[in-house]
Amino acid sequence: MANPDYFTVAEFQADMPDCSDFTEAEILAAAAHFTTIVEREVGVPFIPRAFTETLTGTGGCALVLGQRHVRSLTSVTVDGVAVTVGLLSGASGILRYLDRSTIWPTTAIDNVVVTYSAGEYATCPADVKSAVMQATRDRLISQSSDHTQDPRQSSMTNDLGGTVTFVLPGEKRPTGYPELDAVIASYSRNTPSLGFA
Repeated sequence: MANPDYFTVAEFQADMPDCSDFTEAEILAAAAHFTTIVEREVGVPFIPRAFTETLTGTGGCALVLGQRHVRSLTSVTVDGVAVTVGLLSGASGILRYLDRSTIWPTTAIDNVVVTYSAGEYATCPADVKSAVMQATRDRLISQSSDHTQDPRQSSMTNDLGGTVTFVLPGEKRPTGYPELDAVIASYSRNTPSLGFA
């Protein structure tokens, strides 16, 4: 059985019994929708993921990887020749030889290929997991043919003809689901920028 990144299908079905009629594929698709948005908005993978990057040797002792939360190096080749990963460090997203004196050769463009695992957390933080599960539930229910109220409604029509207003995705609301958008905002504030002031 395939599972979403942040929780298992079994966990989802146990916590969201009103979603028991949805298929595994539907649950996976809805969860993947939100997982992609969360990590795009925060700018880091929350859980370990595999990355492969092709870099060009600099003639220096360090190469900057695309991800800073490196968990492990899987393989590294230089000019097509494997390097023993035990001789390397990927700490803080900087690839170096442990002896600090070996340099990355400038023999060719794109001569270093690195495969590694990176993610800010070993497992998904509970608040992110809960918010993604809730948004997944809400998306499934709101897209079903028998739903009665969209969870993104911020007001409802009353007997006097009031207006229904929806919270829609936007610059400060990337998903349109208030609980998940609040979690994304809190992690975005805590994620250091790699840019320069």
